[in-house]
Amino acid sequence: MWIRRTAAACRCRCASPGTDRRVGKTKARRGDDFDVRLLDGNAESYRYRVADGEVGLRLDQFLAKRLSWRSRTSARRLLDEGLVKLADRSPRASRRVQRGEIVTVELPRPLRDEALLELPDDERQLNRLYEDEHLIAIDKPPNIPVHPSGRLLHHTVITELHKQYRDFEDPTRDIIPKLCHRLDLETSGVLLVAKQHRALTFVQGQFEKRTVGKEYQVLVHGTLEGDEGLVDLPIGPNHGAAVRNSRAIRHDVGQESRTRWRVLDRWDDYTLCHIQLLTGRHHQIRVHMSAIGHPVVGDKIYGRDETIFIRHSARTLTDADHALLELPRQALHSHSLDFEHPTKGRMRLESPWPADLAAFCAGLGRS
Repeated sequence: MWIRRTAAACRCRCASPGTDRRVGKTKARRGDDFDVRLLDGNAESYRYRVADGEVGLRLDQFLAKRLSWRSRTSARRLLDEGLVKLADRSPRASRRVQRGEIVTVELPRPLRDEALLELPDDERQLNRLYEDEHLIAIDKPPNIPVHPSGRLLHHTVITELHKQYRDFEDPTRDIIPKLCHRLDLETSGVLLVAKQHRALTFVQGQFEKRTVGKEYQVLVHGTLEGDEGLVDLPIGPNHGAAVRNSRAIRHDVGQESRTRWRVLDRWDDYTLCHIQLLTGRHHQIRVHMSAIGHPVVGDKIYGRDETIFIRHSARTLTDADHALLELPRQALHSHSLDFEHPTKGRMRLESPWPADLAAFCAGLGRS
């Protein structure tokens, strides 16, 4: 389950062969010192117990450490807004936390988090494609954000991994998972997470230098002419668009963007493509496929009506919107990553075409 795991369950998953991770009579760690409970339909309360290694930290430092997706400035803002409580003392940023003290943080419950809680258990699981002491490769499910952002603050890949790997009692066992790259909320597939800072910088450097091989699979509307091709169109900001931060083809200020595609299968009015990204622009595949007249099935921004995204965000989609989308999420899947492992040389990791998209394709007709 997303909301709570026991410390024992987390230790069983994380321990390497031959390593004894039993705690015996030591103090509570992980699941037992991290508790989320619903206060009502609109708020959540996070309770943290101060561990031995945290005694004497300023309260804002403690909050920035535990709410690791927030900055120290953001932690101070929580204090200023009266969202942090101590059991027997008034909370101030400069106050030093004490051993065993309970720090409570109350946060508004994001609207779209409620929808995520309704996902079946098997769609919330973070299945591993690979794991060693350096990296974790997650087979990311659709509709699970990779990190806290906007109204999606709690039920994310990175916060879930923090629940499993953080150890605030023993710094020698404390693992701080960090994203090596990102995937969109609705995109499924291979996602790399580093367990060590050295591994993080090593892999992120490859993404920055564009030496990582990134391949996707995507279902688009229409029938593409030919069996393969290259989209070479610059992408830039779409000023004045209904959706903020969306992208468009911009020959004036756009950045060089190249996407290679190859047909994998065809149906009446639909094509399944293998995609190789030669550059890595924001929303590149979705923008390029839409630009050549074949938008991604289920795309709420670059599909047939961009205002669908606005209604989706407001949770006011109509039956006509659902019919136009055809899928509840965009049919885009991160199929593989090819990169240099920190110690094992070149490595390729793959995720199969996901079950929800396979089921949709199974229902398509052929002439």
